[in-house]
Amino acid sequence: MTNALTIECPSCKRKLQWDTNNPYRPFCAQSCKDKDFVAWANEENLIGGNSVYDDLLSGDLPPQD
Repeated sequence: MTNALTIECPSCKRKLQWDTNNPYRPFCAQSCKDKDFVAWANEENLIGGNSVYDDLLSGDLPPQD
């Protein structure tokens, strides 16, 4: 007996089973996957970081001893 993992689609919050037969996982459908991609492309989604380094390129960082 297997216990299926139930997750929420990150886009529409619909409950679905984590299943290797779902090519869109962790999304429930192609439309939710596309909506998420567009949000990242439009910079509506962000990954938090240290604002001190946001505008620095790796060549601008001080050398580490």
